Amino acid sequence: MRKTSLRETSNLIKNVQGRVRSEGFYLTHRHEKSVGRLIQRLHSATPFCFVHADSVKLSDYYMNLVVKRIEQVGENAVLRFNPLRKDKLTEILNKELGDLPLEQALAQGRADKTRKIIVIENEDELISEDWQDIELICTALPGGNLGLLCNTARLDSTLISSNRLMKDKRVFHAYFNHPSQNELKLLSAVARGRPEYKGVLQTLKDLDLRYSTEGASGEDAAPAGSKPGEGAQLFDELLRHAAQEMAAGEEPDGAAALGSASASDSRSDRASAPHASGEPRTAGNTLKIFGLFVVVLAAAAAYLFYSQGGL
Repeated sequence: MRKTSLRETSNLIKNVQGRVRSEGFYLTHRHEKSVGRLIQRLHSATPFCFVHADSVKLSDYYMNLVVKRIEQVGENAVLRFNPLRKDKLTEILNKELGDLPLEQALAQGRADKTRKIIVIENEDELISEDWQDIELICTALPGGNLGLLCNTARLDSTLISSNRLMKDKRVFHAYFNHPSQNELKLLSAVARGRPEYKGVLQTLKDLDLRYSTEGASGEDAAPAGSKPGEGAQLFDELLRHAAQEMAAGEEPDGAAALGSASASDSRSDRASAPHASGEPRTAGNTLKIFGLFVVVLAAAAAYLFYSQGGL
């Protein structure tokens, strides 16, 4: 058993802070890894990527984040293709590859961090001719040195399951699933307790992913009319419960320090709540092996409360 959970709790907060980037906020550590792999693939010899997610909003969110990251780095030129403008994908191909010898276009692809990347917009408006051109880019012109990024959020599920590109090993598929309830609870706890993370709460709200807790306002860190210091107490309570539930349930990415720890049940949660004096109370024999862990976690919560006094 580890000697303290104070460092673990601090790491959870730092983990959220570390996912705030100039291109946007990464909801989970695994999402950040997926975006990193997607960028790597766009720079590889087979730079053809499709974005999938549990919801249209989440897919759009990460699609935009990836494009922002590409544009901020400035190494890749983004070529936007929007079928609603009645443009044809072949026009982009003719413009970019018109002077390229056929032998070179058919040659094996190579890694290139500065290639141009075609970003497909309004993907639900793609017609069969567009899909033929997309397949041509991904499978028949490896030496053309053009990357492709397409959102699948609005595509018909039958098209996704039947399209050959979805099963082609040359195409990379990035999947973004919804954060777990425990991950959302941690995000809500940290964001409500720290004003600099209000944007995180707005992002969760925009994506319909906000976590609601009993006794807490959906918009504020503390209920209306609460006394000074109660906001810090709410943050303290939310964070403590989030840490314990993550230890007992599935572990969110980036919080491996809590992954091997066991948490007591809801009765132990109540038994480990601090007295007004700040001293943790125990539940006698009911805690047994988990007693030390609960006391340490309560001490960490008390530390956060006094260190933020009157937040």
